[in-house]
Amino acid sequence: MTARYVLTSTCIQTGTMALTVSLRQHLLGRERVRFVDEEGEVYEAQVDWKAGVVRGLLPYYRKRRLAVNEAVLLHFRGEEVELKAEPRSLPKGPTPDPGAQARETPRPLPLEAPEPRPEKRRVRVTPYPKEVLFPHEPRPLEPPGVTEDLRRLGFHLEGGPPWVYKAPLGRRQVALALLRPGEGEAADLRPFRQQGFHTAFLAPESQKEGVPGGAGYLSPEAVNRLVRLKARFPLSPLDLEDLLRTGRVDLEAVEALEDRLVAELSERGAFAALLLLLAKRPLGEVFLLADLEAEALEEGLVPEVVRQGVELLAQPPFLLLKRLAPGEFLLRQEVEEALSDLQAFAEGLKGRLSRVRGSV
Repeated sequence: MTARYVLTSTCIQTGTMALTVSLRQHLLGRERVRFVDEEGEVYEAQVDWKAGVVRGLLPYYRKRRLAVNEAVLLHFRGEEVELKAEPRSLPKGPTPDPGAQARETPRPLPLEAPEPRPEKRRVRVTPYPKEVLFPHEPRPLEPPGVTEDLRRLGFHLEGGPPWVYKAPLGRRQVALALLRPGEGEAADLRPFRQQGFHTAFLAPESQKEGVPGGAGYLSPEAVNRLVRLKARFPLSPLDLEDLLRTGRVDLEAVEALEDRLVAELSERGAFAALLLLLAKRPLGEVFLLADLEAEALEEGLVPEVVRQGVELLAQPPFLLLKRLAPGEFLLRQEVEEALSDLQAFAEGLKGRLSRVRGSV
C-alpha cells in the first residue's frame, strides 16, 4: 500500500506528520513506528494518538531539504514505512523559437528608462486538512483510553471497533470485545459472543444507566481500580473474567471483589503474590534474586518482601527453592506440587497432634 503525504509548515517546523486515514489504519494500536528513507537510513518515530501526529521526522526533512507543499510517498511494508520524497518539478516556460531572434524587428531606444515593474511575490498556500475539506467523511476512531490499564492487567489490543483485547494464559485465553456508545449496537457484539468472547459496552460510571442492555457493561473507573488493586493483591485476567460473567463491571463490583480478597488473603497477600510469580517460571530454572525483585516490582511487591519470601521458601517445610550461590536459586519443585506436599504435611501433623492430645 502506498500513500502520498503533502507537507505543511507545521510538519517542517516540528518534524511531525499528521495521522491521516492511511497512517491511522496502518499504525493502529502502536506507539512507535520505524521509517526507512531512500538510502536505507532508519528513523524511529513516536505515534502520538492524543495529538494526532507522528513525531521524529525532522532529521529526514532536513536531510532532503524538503519545503512546504512538497510531497512524500509512504510505502507500507509490514512493520516499516518507506519514505520517498517526490522529485521537484522544474518551472515550465514557453518553448523557445530558434528563428524568433532573426524575425524580430529592431526597436528604437526609448528616450527615458522605463519605470521598474514591482516584483511579484510568491505566496505558498498550505492545504486544508482532509477533515476540513471533507467534513462528512468518517474519521478513524482512536483506541479507548482504558487500553493502557487493560495492558497492565495482561491484555493486549488487536484492533477495532469493536475493540478486541486478548490475554493469553497458556492453553487458554481471555478474550474481550468492547464498544463505546455511538460506535455500534448490541447486535454488533453478538458474533463475538458466539466465538466465546466476553462483550461489554465501555462507558463512564456517570453514563452506565444509558448503556444498552444485553451486551454487558464495563467502566474505565472499574478497570483503573483493578490496576491499583493489583499492587496489593495477586490479580490476573481470570479475575476480570469472573466479573465480566456477571454482566456488569463497575466500581461496586470491584469493591466487592476487594472485600473478598481482603477476607481471603489478609496479610498473606504478598506471600501469595510471590508464589504466583514463581509459578510462572519453568521447573528447574535457575534465576537471580535481583531479577526476581525487578519482576516483582511490576506486581507491586517491594524487594524486602521478596527477599524474606525466598529465604522462607528455601527452608523446610517448603523446600521449593534451592540456594546455589549467594543471590542465585533453583526452582526445584513446581509451586502446585509444593503446596500439595505442604498440605499433606499439615494434615499428617494435624492427625499426629490429635492422637497426642487423645493420649493425654
